[in-house]
Amino acid sequence: MIWNAEEFRAPELLPFAKTGQKFMRATAALQAHSVRALLRCQIEGASFLKRRFEDDLKLLDKLTGGDEFVDAFDVFANFVQNATSDYANEVGKFASIGAKFASETAGRVRKEAETTVDDMAAATLAT
Repeated sequence: MIWNAEEFRAPELLPFAKTGQKFMRATAALQAHSVRALLRCQIEGASFLKRRFEDDLKLLDKLTGGDEFVDAFDVFANFVQNATSDYANEVGKFASIGAKFASETAGRVRKEAETTVDDMAAATLAT
């Protein structure tokens, strides 16, 4: 018995092979998109912590660094006010990153759904 390679091509052998390949490709793209968003959040968080730690050092320098008398309460109150504002701004940035990620993900899912519907319609017409 001679085997013919044409008999075992994936599209004819498995009718859903192309769909499976598209599904795997879409899954990999979604995972890459998720990792990209996670890295954006980590970069933003590290940047924020760097700025906050620098401000912490500046507070210590102001309180202990000079020969002149420093009103510690005013310096500390100003520091807390700035820190509160920074944390509120950072929460807004993270919310913005999350909203952007959700919007991009919804767009990708919608595109994949439209492609799947078009493929199903083409397969229906072909049969």
